[in-house]
Amino acid sequence: MGDIVHFVGKAGLAASSNLESFILHAKMNTPFTDITWEDNSWNITSFNVGKNQGKRKKIVHFKSLRDPSGSKSTVEIPFSMPFLEFAKSAFSEIMRRFQLQEFRRYLYAMQAIEQALLDDNRAPCVTEVNATTLDKAAELLQERFTDAWSVGRCLERLATQIIAPAKLTPTPLEWVSPVVYKQPTRNDRVAPKHGEKIVGRLPSIQSILDLAEIHHKSDHVPDRIVTSYVTLAMFAPSRGSEILSLPVNCIRHVQSEDGLMMGIAWDPAKGGMPLTKFAASEQFESLAQETVDYLLELGAPARAAALWYAENPGKLYLPDDMKHLRGNPVTLYEVARIIGKNTAIKGCHAERYGLLKVKGNTSDPTRRADAAASWVSLYDFNSLEKYVLAKLPEIFPVLDGSTGLKWHQSLFVLPENILRPNAEILYNIPSPISVNQINNQLGSNPGGVTVFTRHGKVQRDGSPVEMATHDFRHLLNTLAQSKHLSESLIAFWSGRKNVKQNEWYDHLPQEAFIEAYVKLGENLGDMRTGEALDDKVKGLMASHSLTEEEALKTELGSISVTRFGLCKHEYAMTPCPLDKDCSNCSEHVFVKGDRRHRKEAEFQYEIHSKAVVAASAAMANGEPGAARWLKQNQPRMERWALTLEKMNDPTIPDGTMITLPPPANTQSKTGLAHAVRLIATNTAQPEEAELADTAADALTSLEFF
Repeated sequence: MGDIVHFVGKAGLAASSNLESFILHAKMNTPFTDITWEDNSWNITSFNVGKNQGKRKKIVHFKSLRDPSGSKSTVEIPFSMPFLEFAKSAFSEIMRRFQLQEFRRYLYAMQAIEQALLDDNRAPCVTEVNATTLDKAAELLQERFTDAWSVGRCLERLATQIIAPAKLTPTPLEWVSPVVYKQPTRNDRVAPKHGEKIVGRLPSIQSILDLAEIHHKSDHVPDRIVTSYVTLAMFAPSRGSEILSLPVNCIRHVQSEDGLMMGIAWDPAKGGMPLTKFAASEQFESLAQETVDYLLELGAPARAAALWYAENPGKLYLPDDMKHLRGNPVTLYEVARIIGKNTAIKGCHAERYGLLKVKGNTSDPTRRADAAASWVSLYDFNSLEKYVLAKLPEIFPVLDGSTGLKWHQSLFVLPENILRPNAEILYNIPSPISVNQINNQLGSNPGGVTVFTRHGKVQRDGSPVEMATHDFRHLLNTLAQSKHLSESLIAFWSGRKNVKQNEWYDHLPQEAFIEAYVKLGENLGDMRTGEALDDKVKGLMASHSLTEEEALKTELGSISVTRFGLCKHEYAMTPCPLDKDCSNCSEHVFVKGDRRHRKEAEFQYEIHSKAVVAASAAMANGEPGAARWLKQNQPRMERWALTLEKMNDPTIPDGTMITLPPPANTQSKTGLAHAVRLIATNTAQPEEAELADTAADALTSLEFF
């Protein structure tokens, strides 16, 4: 069969004749196989199955802008005739040509065109459309949507790619959408412009820690499923649909120079090539493996049933010890075991499972849950089979249209009702987890029961925690940008086909983990500061009229990681004036409780204490230069001793950022140069006289004079 060509109207025919031909062409070439053209609602679920579509249905409603049903899946006021026929034909052509997943914007554009015609007291027919009609339709869209640019683009495409080529108007139609594109003020931007107050979509670090605590402490199944999702979301930046369509065999191992590496195989949702994302650490390898193993075990019975339904369409799955019941009347006890329900079904609840009672009963004690009962009723097997099979969507067994992944191959196909707190789990009925379910559990519906409310977790201000599946992707991309990864590497790691898409996720211009406070602000939580750093912050607040957060960010500056701790010197301004003499620098920061910082402090103290002992012995023996060596190393040893004292202070909580008080005498090149200038010019002011004397002593001891 040859390719189906697009309809092009004939110039010599009237617009009405071209419209008739266009509608006939659309009916003959519609891409939908399971619709009735005359219906005002079309079920196109099986058309172009999307990423992790699962049970999600795609219903098209040809309702007018005047329809009061809103978002309900009904049509009370359809498009007026003959515009209705055009709308169906245009929609069919658009979907056939472009194979769209998101199609509602075109319906919104058609609603605006019809309403614009009616508002002008013109017939609701596409042949009446002109540039003025489209201008008014664009105005309606701008009134309806806060950001109408994308819908305006669909309106323009309807005019230029459907109406104009088909010559459905008496005069040639040329039109460009007047809706101007505006750079969106994204709610995930970390650093808002002056005067802007934007609620960021980066998740609170405290909320991440709360989820980690719940993951390791809670045995509640819904909690474990949600935190398992978060674990995989934090493994590498991924979209919700990508995680929820992971296959059961997603774990990959690769031999490298450093040994065996573990990764997870992903299939990007926006055109990127399939790839394996490797763990950032051995700890995350173990955590991810445990998470996958947990989901494999939890969903095993549901996936076994899904495999049966894929291989035996139209037949009810029966556990091995229930197979003898096929086609025979069943008891409520047997129904519960067939569907994997742990508790018995009450007789008054039989209708909930679509069960039809049949004549007769049984007194067999092995077929009833209540041993005291003398007999129990029987129910039609076919009614149970119909009830269960109705839960499988029409696209079953395909879960993911982009990869062809089937239900029994999916990691997140789990038992029915697994996330519903008010319903019992049905282990032998498979059901895929959707993005909306995870979002609801994470608090996108603040009024509902979430993984946070079940454990009393709230924001710092007491408000409910609100998160979404995409927030973790933004957080990881933010951290990736902070490490100055190449744009192409970030795009590859994130599964994006186009590198330009990175700009939507680039939140940090600087590097270093602790600098997240400067960049993430309230998302990080409170930053604990030690004595000297706290004094500096208070001084900045008083002298520059800054808030505590602004002063702390100013004082922290651009932090970089060194072997001695954290350095907040701005290297773009000047080189380091104290090369490797961090203990004598007021820009040196260490973190209480950090094992690396403590280990380095102990090492430096040991080195300098030995140097002091050796220099003291040499000075006692009258060796030349020993006094100078002692004068250099004694203060350094004392500074490292002070660092260890702070490290061991039980009153200072772990995680506190600490700087030591400024040393009495600076030995930096900058300080020495300044002292030399004061002494050489003898222009010191009274307040600088003491500094000059001290500097002169230092210079003399160091044999500068």
